[in-house]
Amino acid sequence: MKLYDHPLSGNCYKARLLLSHLGLDYEKVRVELFEGEHKTESFTSLNPNQKIPVLIDGEFTIWESNAVAIYIAKKYSPNAFFSDTPEEFGRIMQWSIFGKTSIDPYLAVSRYYLKFLGEGNFDQTQLESHQQQGKQSLSIMEDHLANNDFLAGRYSVADMCCYPYILLANEGGIDISEFSNVEKWCRRIENQPGYINIDA
Repeated sequence: MKLYDHPLSGNCYKARLLLSHLGLDYEKVRVELFEGEHKTESFTSLNPNQKIPVLIDGEFTIWESNAVAIYIAKKYSPNAFFSDTPEEFGRIMQWSIFGKTSIDPYLAVSRYYLKFLGEGNFDQTQLESHQQQGKQSLSIMEDHLANNDFLAGRYSVADMCCYPYILLANEGGIDISEFSNVEKWCRRIENQPGYINIDA
């Protein structure tokens, strides 16, 4: 397997974290985002959406971060991080999709404004709107995690799909210490065997 990756990308971290949990070998190919490498013709031939990660597994190519993680989990199942039981599968998919629709669009974009664009280079009203919507999503997780250790009942790819941009939320001006259950959930993830830091 070959993963097109950048160490600052929370989306790439989802795949790297799962690959580490599974103990799988793969080749990491760094894509220089700040030099526009993701917009080159050669990269666009891999992903017409010009985003990372991209996973190449033999003759198969897949992109979109949560799809990449779910593909890896499914291919190497049975494992602790995926399930074919309809109810468990449904919960895993529910929270994986929630990560893409309700976590990443707000937390990742808030981080992008503050960390990569910098003060004065974005609309402050848009940032505040993204931060508020991100907090609403975190409130949903906060309530769910009051009675659940993990999103889909046990630690799974669903947690990995939601975790990275929550881990990085402070870089987008969002303090997750306001959400104690979410913060405890992060610590539980960090104590899982095979856990790696985002910069690993």
